[in-house]
Amino acid sequence: MFDWKTVACRLTDAEFRKRKETLLAAFKAGVEVVEELDHGYAFRVPGDKHWLALAADLMAAERECCRFLTFNMTAEANLGAVTVRITGPEGTKEFLREMLATSQSFS
Repeated sequence: MFDWKTVACRLTDAEFRKRKETLLAAFKAGVEVVEELDHGYAFRVPGDKHWLALAADLMAAERECCRFLTFNMTAEANLGAVTVRITGPEGTKEFLREMLATSQSFS
């Protein structure tokens, strides 16, 4: 169980619905692999510039409303995959499962 005072999005319900239907849906469509981390998840998307830019847009947007999250992005050599690691305090995994549930299985 987690503390909603620490793990909370600053968006209104309407803003969050719109984010889920647009930016989050676009990012989730490209997720190829989900890896469980100690305090979050890593999401791998294709390595072309479209996905690199989308991952950067996601990080920029989510930093504004979910300030408890820590982001780390790695772009592999030779236009390889882009991996976005999202971590945070206790409760982050539950939050991410709700926010970024994809067709890829969460551990």
